[in-house]
Amino acid sequence: MKTAVATYYQGQDMETAQTIREAATVSEATDIVRAMRQGRAIDTLMVGASAASGAVAGALLQRTLGNPTMFGASPVGGLGLLTMAAGLAAPLGLPARAALVAGGATYLAGAQLYSHLFPKEVSP
Repeated sequence: MKTAVATYYQGQDMETAQTIREAATVSEATDIVRAMRQGRAIDTLMVGASAASGAVAGALLQRTLGNPTMFGASPVGGLGLLTMAAGLAAPLGLPARAALVAGGATYLAGAQLYSHLFPKEVSP
């Protein structure tokens, strides 16, 4: 089963399909598919790290650029939208796509949150 899951994550679809097909019992094949759906711990950590770093990066860039806003929204957050679109459209595996979407969403949120927490003071 470990070999089947490893080949699945290495993109070796033919070997994975053959391993599932050659499983001794239906429950063994079910266990292989369940293990692939659950994902790996490193994938979960990657998505979480992407989300955390996205929020920090969005807030830092918002601050570095002088906290620009347009109609109450952060234009810096547009980079987060671009990253989210790339994650949705890219021909990558699900964990990588999830990391891009999570990072982009929290980047947008970090930039927007910074602009609301530290609004620009209107000069007279």
